[in-house]
Amino acid sequence: MFRTNDTDMIGIPGMFGEGQYQWRQVSRVLRKHWYHLTVQAGQEGRKSEAAFMIDNEHQLQQILIAQNEEIRVTDVQVVTPPWMNHCDGWGMDRVVKVTVGNDEHDCDVCLIEVDGGSVYHSSHRPGFQIKSLKNRRPVFLESMIRSA
Repeated sequence: MFRTNDTDMIGIPGMFGEGQYQWRQVSRVLRKHWYHLTVQAGQEGRKSEAAFMIDNEHQLQQILIAQNEEIRVTDVQVVTPPWMNHCDGWGMDRVVKVTVGNDEHDCDVCLIEVDGGSVYHSSHRPGFQIKSLKNRRPVFLESMIRSA
């Protein structure tokens, strides 16, 4: 989940469209992965591009399903904390596949396959084994994004 502070708001509410706000910065409290999507929109023959910062797999799936001729996702990347990517700091990788399943305690666990073949998981349980995940459900495959 992302947080904002009123002092970081640019302009006045609604200045950029009904229900729209612009922020200088957002923050996160949880050391949890999130998704960075590049979305291309076409309107009246003009194309524009926006970046979406998505907090979870459910939101990712909703945006992918909502694609149409005017709005399409062109890139999906994941931003991972050090405990998840096994590096010294946060990392960002292009996503190939996202799957959600249930561990032995029936808790949701996310599997994220990235370019280069690494597979990250969201479980904090010591000794977690990917092969023990049951009821796997696909959320994203690279083929779900529309090519330019």
